[in-house]
Amino acid sequence: MRRGLRIVLKILLVILGLGLLLIVAARLFVHFNPVFGGSAEGERLDRMEASPNYRDGQFHNLAPVSYAPKTPAGKSAVGDKLELMMDFLFPPAGKNPDSPIETVPLRADSLQDGQFAWLGHSTVLFRIGGITVATDPVFYNAAPVSFLVKPFAMTHRPRVEDMPFVDVVIISHDHYDHLDMRAIRELQDSVGCFIVPLGVGAHLERWGVPPGKIRELDWYETERMGEVDFTLAPSRHFSGRGPTDRMKTLWGSWAMVSPQLRVYFSGDGGYSPEFAKIGERFGGFDLAFLENGAYNIRWPDIHMQPEQTAQAAIDLHTKRVLPIHWSKFDLSTHQWQEPPRRLGAALQKHNDTVEDGQKVAVLRPMIGEVFGVE
Repeated sequence: MRRGLRIVLKILLVILGLGLLLIVAARLFVHFNPVFGGSAEGERLDRMEASPNYRDGQFHNLAPVSYAPKTPAGKSAVGDKLELMMDFLFPPAGKNPDSPIETVPLRADSLQDGQFAWLGHSTVLFRIGGITVATDPVFYNAAPVSFLVKPFAMTHRPRVEDMPFVDVVIISHDHYDHLDMRAIRELQDSVGCFIVPLGVGAHLERWGVPPGKIRELDWYETERMGEVDFTLAPSRHFSGRGPTDRMKTLWGSWAMVSPQLRVYFSGDGGYSPEFAKIGERFGGFDLAFLENGAYNIRWPDIHMQPEQTAQAAIDLHTKRVLPIHWSKFDLSTHQWQEPPRRLGAALQKHNDTVEDGQKVAVLRPMIGEVFGVE
């Protein structure tokens, strides 16, 4: 009996030791792996703490947000999580592309003022006011390890080496599908300036970006580059790259205004009355790049359904909308081509009931295709 008890105790001690070893290994991995980014300190932290949006050691949305996935009615929490896991491990037919997505090679050297090229997900390259701008440049996988969340296959996948010199890179927030360490490291010598939300500069500096190239803004602060104003506006989302840094850096959307062109980039976020305020503040937009993918009824506060994206476009008083945040990664349960179809249908209903000056056009360029607003 005693011998059996000793064996059980030894087994338990081995299990406990292995568990502690895994915990220590995980903490060391997060601490020393640069992909998780840097931490704010010194003057950067002082500036963050002075923000009206920062309290209790983290940033906050303008209105309360639920971050934990909600269990749909009629389902158990455990059963629903298992269903989600199976959906990602064994995607049903039609959820993801069954062949490489048809794209075109990026011809960045032909990009003129007022022209744009969508590079998939939330990466857009364009010229405004004589300045070349890139949004959330992501060219690789969207996870801290290379074998997870890989991009869909494409006939001509955009590459870092296809990019021109970029005067300004703007970042919406620090999630992996918007802030790509490998891409930042490869791009940084061909970038004039990074304009980012408060705190995100710590990640860039850890990855080798010189501090002099980084500008950090709070909501409704503006950085002028040439004749273009870059203003960080609120979004309804959150931030974080590791297990302990949620909300430690700011997130947001961007309004970019030149004398000839007004462009809005939503980044990520749930629907909010702030869209209408942004539309009024900037007098509407010629083109809005709006999140339209990775939505789910389980996380309604932090990502918009396509019908909400349509309403956001209306609220912003934009003449045109290009749906982003789709067609590159498997991040939810909807079929990969569903987002633009639903957005188009929702805006068609709107357009059928309003005069020409209030209609919103939906743009659907191919990935890599150069297009203008006319």
